[in-house]
Amino acid sequence: MIATVVRRKIFWVCTLLLLAGLGLSIYVNRAAYNFCAGGELAANWLCNYGQAPQMNIDYYITPEPLQSTITSTVVPQVQPPQLPRPWNGKERVNVLVTGIDQREGEKDPGRTDTMIVLTLDPVTLQAGILSVPRDLWVPLPGYENGRINTANFLGDAFDYPGGGPELARKTVEQVLGIPINFYARVNFSAFEEFVDQIGGITVDVPLDIYDPEYPTADYRTEVFSITKGIHNLNGATALKFARTRHSLVNGDFDRARDQQLVMLAVKDKLTDPQVFLSVLANAPALIAKFNASVKTDLTFEQMQQLAALAQKVDRKNIKMGVLDQNYTEFASTMTDPPQWVQVPIRSKIAQLRDSFFSATPNTAAGSKP
Repeated sequence: MIATVVRRKIFWVCTLLLLAGLGLSIYVNRAAYNFCAGGELAANWLCNYGQAPQMNIDYYITPEPLQSTITSTVVPQVQPPQLPRPWNGKERVNVLVTGIDQREGEKDPGRTDTMIVLTLDPVTLQAGILSVPRDLWVPLPGYENGRINTANFLGDAFDYPGGGPELARKTVEQVLGIPINFYARVNFSAFEEFVDQIGGITVDVPLDIYDPEYPTADYRTEVFSITKGIHNLNGATALKFARTRHSLVNGDFDRARDQQLVMLAVKDKLTDPQVFLSVLANAPALIAKFNASVKTDLTFEQMQQLAALAQKVDRKNIKMGVLDQNYTEFASTMTDPPQWVQVPIRSKIAQLRDSFFSATPNTAAGSKP
């Protein structure tokens, strides 16, 4: 009984650590980022299509943000194992998981290079993972229009009530038009160690990858390559696979899909009883690292309850989606200097939202079984 409870705790801890690490560019060269404010995506657009269209996108009308009564708290200290009460809610639960591009030891507020909305219907046991591109140009509540990945930075830097996580939550709420019930902001430095702890993961790589300029921790680059097919990845390679933007045109969008492949691979690995035993043996260290790496307004009991509920979800009932080129338009702003961004196509995003966050079977546009 106790082992089952601890497994549920570790499952949720591992899930959040996983989501923290997937594809976040913690080592991205900030000089390159500031140079073109969109990095590879903007450069590749110019290489492939010529001058990108410049347009005045500040017409975007800021809607009234949805009201939220969730307050920001710190994850409490781990208590002795006890059987969690069943999740008693009947409404869909949406959790915003963000990963910040903050290097280890840095104290400055970070931008969120990854934003993922997890959704779970406790009645139908339908779940979903929706990736939001970092360069989406949207209204930031209380501030001017800007990239969605700056919400966390502004919230922390200017003492927004609830800080960066709360501003990021409100921004995503008004973009998607759904309530975000909880948030979890994660520094993903523990990702490599965690994947190694579970003995690596198995991923079916969809395409050959050759990235001659994969960024390293010391602001240099190295070659990262992997062939199409099934691979057993250790922590370092899994992180590279999730971070690389090797695609010439759809770098960030393809990276989001690779992140989701890694997420499912970890989920599959954690169903192995032997892997769970290994994780249980190192539970104290993992939980300590979780407490140091995550800021969330979920209580520990809520984490246990949602983890137990999530274990009941069949993989075929998990919708996968990305706000990619089907839901955004690539453009440059009228700012000085111009910024390369993705402008949301609001009508199409609304259609995806209505399908993705519904209780219907796995038929959302852009989803994968």
